[in-house]
Amino acid sequence: MKTTLTAILGLGLIALVAGPAAAQGPPRGFGARMGTYSGLLDNESVQKELKLDDKQVEKAKELDEKMSEEMREKFQSLGDVEPQERRAKMMEINREISASALKAAAGFLKPEQISRLKQIAYQVRGANAFNEPDVAKKLNLTDAQKTDIQQIQQDANAERREIFQEAQGDREAMMKKMGELNKKILAKVEAKLNDEQKKTWKEMLGAPFEIKYEQG
Repeated sequence: MKTTLTAILGLGLIALVAGPAAAQGPPRGFGARMGTYSGLLDNESVQKELKLDDKQVEKAKELDEKMSEEMREKFQSLGDVEPQERRAKMMEINREISASALKAAAGFLKPEQISRLKQIAYQVRGANAFNEPDVAKKLNLTDAQKTDIQQIQQDANAERREIFQEAQGDREAMMKKMGELNKKILAKVEAKLNDEQKKTWKEMLGAPFEIKYEQG
């Protein structure tokens, strides 16, 4: 898969620093990195984890191509939108595409494969998963917790910008720092959960899985 800087950074930073160019469309591999179901299904390491057969792999590829085109078209409509609004709309588009892909995937995946796919998606999305209505509902997050989590994520934006600016094109160094930051953000978010919520969240994540991204 061909990866670019914007694919590595993640949705929040793309909207913050990339400006209108980010609305031109997602690069190859973007969906997997953002945890969209279609993007994950087109990732070879995920396919192996789910034990997809050849027919399922082909359908997964077709689905990702279709969803990627839809995402590209939607992103292109955001060229003149203000940065803060653009970020919210990009997240909304990402959720819509992911939900649509999951529904379509149910047509060729087994129930147990769908369940594991969801677990992998939550792991890849990390703290961003808590922005999703279904996650908030399953965890029964209070309004106070939602506010705290949003604040944690907003505060992290300044750190993301700093990492991006200091990287000066050093992708490897930036990836390492971004990974460390994402772990720190997730830890802060998880600290806002009560014991029952932490237990539910752990069950939602399932067994740890390290996704591998092919470099183009």
